[in-house]
Amino acid sequence: MNNIESIFAFSTLSSEAFFFFLPLIILSFGAILALILGTDKNKGRSLSFVVSLFAASAALLCLAMTLYYPEINLQVGVVKFNTFSRAIGAMVLLFTIAGIIISKGIDKKEQLASELYALMLFASAGMILMLTTSHLLFMFIALEIMSLPIYVMVAMRRTMQSSAEAGLKYFILGGLASAFFLYGASLIFGATGSFELEAIHSFLINSSNTAFIFYIGSALICVALFFKIGAFPFHSWLPDVYQGAATNVTAFMGAAVKFTAFISFARISQNLLFIEGQAVWFKNIFWIVSAASMIYGNIVAISQTEMKRMLSFSTIAHTGYLLVGLFLITKENLGLETITLYLFFYALSTLGAFAVVAYLEEKNQKGLTLEQITGLNEKNKPMAFMMSVFLLSMAGIPLTSGFIGKYGLFNFAVNEGAVPLVIVAVLTSAISIYYYLRVIIFMYMKS
Repeated sequence: MNNIESIFAFSTLSSEAFFFFLPLIILSFGAILALILGTDKNKGRSLSFVVSLFAASAALLCLAMTLYYPEINLQVGVVKFNTFSRAIGAMVLLFTIAGIIISKGIDKKEQLASELYALMLFASAGMILMLTTSHLLFMFIALEIMSLPIYVMVAMRRTMQSSAEAGLKYFILGGLASAFFLYGASLIFGATGSFELEAIHSFLINSSNTAFIFYIGSALICVALFFKIGAFPFHSWLPDVYQGAATNVTAFMGAAVKFTAFISFARISQNLLFIEGQAVWFKNIFWIVSAASMIYGNIVAISQTEMKRMLSFSTIAHTGYLLVGLFLITKENLGLETITLYLFFYALSTLGAFAVVAYLEEKNQKGLTLEQITGLNEKNKPMAFMMSVFLLSMAGIPLTSGFIGKYGLFNFAVNEGAVPLVIVAVLTSAISIYYYLRVIIFMYMKS
């Protein structure tokens, strides 16, 4: 860890450090205020919405302003503010703002609890902390700050049994994954003497014989993060949770939570797992998990007739695509930036698709089916058009943002020598076109 006193070498640096921390402060106080105002029985939900939207927007503005000073890289304790961490933090806040707006849009139908908006802010604060820290123990704390509000949000539809079941399942399995992460971090500390990613990386580079407990610890962390991103075979929670939770919560999870978990996974992989001369079998495991996720997710999605469930299996498939690049990143290549670009475009498409589903769902309806969107173009042309754009982007059709992200990711993988895995990815992408186009056919060509 760098000497913290060096952070305050200049007289103005302490104020700069405060300014970089300001988004987290705004989110925390905004969440508390939203909780307090939400107790008003008459205007609680509206007041909570306004405060939460303002807090998330103000935090985003602060982060955006820091991007004008890319030369400033601060480290305060275990938290690092560089250009990349500030940029991905801003992306998370964009997803949070979208999640808040989507929630307000369906509030009349769902009668959502006022705490929902505050929980989104708390979760976002945890996400930003997780993305800015390079300390495994602090990363675990940030993971819990992110996860605990999500557990509550998933189970928030108290009148629906599926929501309660989804919340319980996610809580139990999520807690188990967190335990794996913490235990893995402890074993890595025992092997390397540090929780800092950079220090661990330096140790591995200079070490001729890495302790076996390091690999056990790394494997446990991988299992925990495989769960968080919904990779096969750690995906069993995902379809039920996505279906049981309110659609606005599903949209938030599919975009912000997945984005955060994947970027964190990529940073850990970059520093711990895929170092030249270290644990080649890690790459083989990632290869298998990636291929299995793509094949399983796309094949099972074909048989789904309920929209949220179809999109959940599509999410598993996209996890496989992202893993194509994850196990190839190193300190020297541009893999992290490539994965981030794909993640951002995918998250936007996911948010949009679930937003349309949320709009079309009726009150107390268990789920939106293909039959219920038949002839949607005749009933609601804007919704049909937007859903088509988002689905085509997920499929990676040329001229869409999804195509740009996929092309960049696959091109990177080919350049790194993962041609067989790219072939699997392309073939399974072709399979995905079937069920995406099926939805479009139901909207435009059936009545």
